[in-house]
Amino acid sequence: MNTKILTAILLVFCFSMSYAQSPIFEIKGKLYNYMEDTIYLGYYYADKQYLIDTASVSQGGFVFRADSLKEGVYLVVMPPENKYFQVMVNDDEPYFSFSGDILNIEETIHFEGSPDNEIFYENLRFIGKKRKDVEALNSKKELPNADTTAVKEDLANINEEVKRFQKGLVDSHPASITAALIKSGTSVDLPGFEGTPEEIRLQQYLYFKKHYFDHVDLTDDRLIRAPQHVMYDRINYYMEKLTPQHPDSLIQSIDYLLNRMEGGKENYRFFLIKFLNDFAQSKIVGMDAVYVHLALNYYAMGKTPWIEESQLQKIVQNAKDAEPTLIGKYAPNIKLQLRDSSDINLYDIKSEYTIVVFWAHDCGHCKESMPQLKEFYNQHAAEKGIQVFSVCTKVLKDEPPCWDFIDERNLNGWINASDQNGGRSYMHSLFNIKKTPKLFVLDKDKKILSKDLGPEQLEEYFDHLIKPQN
Repeated sequence: MNTKILTAILLVFCFSMSYAQSPIFEIKGKLYNYMEDTIYLGYYYADKQYLIDTASVSQGGFVFRADSLKEGVYLVVMPPENKYFQVMVNDDEPYFSFSGDILNIEETIHFEGSPDNEIFYENLRFIGKKRKDVEALNSKKELPNADTTAVKEDLANINEEVKRFQKGLVDSHPASITAALIKSGTSVDLPGFEGTPEEIRLQQYLYFKKHYFDHVDLTDDRLIRAPQHVMYDRINYYMEKLTPQHPDSLIQSIDYLLNRMEGGKENYRFFLIKFLNDFAQSKIVGMDAVYVHLALNYYAMGKTPWIEESQLQKIVQNAKDAEPTLIGKYAPNIKLQLRDSSDINLYDIKSEYTIVVFWAHDCGHCKESMPQLKEFYNQHAAEKGIQVFSVCTKVLKDEPPCWDFIDERNLNGWINASDQNGGRSYMHSLFNIKKTPKLFVLDKDKKILSKDLGPEQLEEYFDHLIKPQN
């Protein structure tokens, strides 16, 4: 029996307790040594598990009935400890039954009407037996005067035996969920490569990444309803460990994955939504580029028919607002006014680097961060070729207090500006200012190098950006 306790059980009883006379799915169970009067049916979904039905138990017998169940790996969950065992649910096996002893369910469970479940437990029993053989050999290897060469050969033979056995199950039941699960666990065999150690490691990485999904059908929607290591963890590993954490690389990997998923409705939908949410919430500088790509190339292109129009428009508009100030773009030019009401354009500033910071005099965080930015400027501006373009975002009657804020905090000495023409600079829309402070680092041509850094991060950033001359 799998003794793992469900980590997330959400009671989502989707099915009515009064059923039609001829349900599409009927699962009958008989569990010996089960003393509780209720039992639950659950399923995996990505990295969660959910309960969807409950049944009364009489002398160990029970029945789950449902008008519809989506294919995948389901869980028979036994209160009060919420221990469970797994059953496969298939469209072509809507009626099946099983019996077994909960004291040793893996060895005793037997199915009628479900070849997929039969081979699933046949595989579990075989792997369990071979695992004991491996443990015995590993113990033998630790003995004094052990023939480690012979032990290694025996272990290799067991590994090959397991491969042959599982290949036989897959070949005889290629369309089964069990076959898909077995194939998903197949490792990527690396060929031999030549070159320096560094060249070999690079070739191994590129080959492994290219063939990482060779044995997983990303269009198979059944796999979203399987233990999370089958698909969910695998995709996370591909994104987090096999993909460089740079927007361009992440976009390339996402496009590759979604392209491979397009034949499967549910996997495609789940991961597209997940990717969008992940990068919408990312705190890593520059990752808004991934959000913009997803919004404009998937959501705006009619590839998300499930989403409500109002929500769709919001997602797309957010992306359009953010696109002009993505890292690598040239900053929009804006005309503002100095204290004496004379005009100044952003592109009039001639400096190796320009820090543009938008702030407000009633912003609590600005009251702390602006003096910190001034301290950084005083210490490093001259040596690093930095000018600060400090812009108060207030307009009309709220604009005059900007200059009091500057004087009270001694923020003179760099370029201070505001919009004294009632908002005609359109700074809020051009720079997508939704909160303050908002900071951009520009090069001499006003290309955006970075943004949304805190003053405390600037010294390290510029030390990395400007390499000392030998």
